[in-house]
Amino acid sequence: MLRAALRRFAADPRDPLLRTHKLKGDLSAYWAFAVDDDLRVLFRWDGDVAFLVNLDSHDQVY
Repeated sequence: MLRAALRRFAADPRDPLLRTHKLKGDLSAYWAFAVDDDLRVLFRWDGDVAFLVNLDSHDQVY
């Protein structure tokens, strides 16, 4: 699942199946996308490059 989500993200970071979204509050510099119902990838943009920061359950990432 993770490998498929990362491939999908590499092809199109805004693919609706990933539910990519900008975070708010203390995490407002970051974005996240869903691997499955619970697993999230936290990342930040630097220009056109996405830097993956964290991979964990929904509750642990946020």
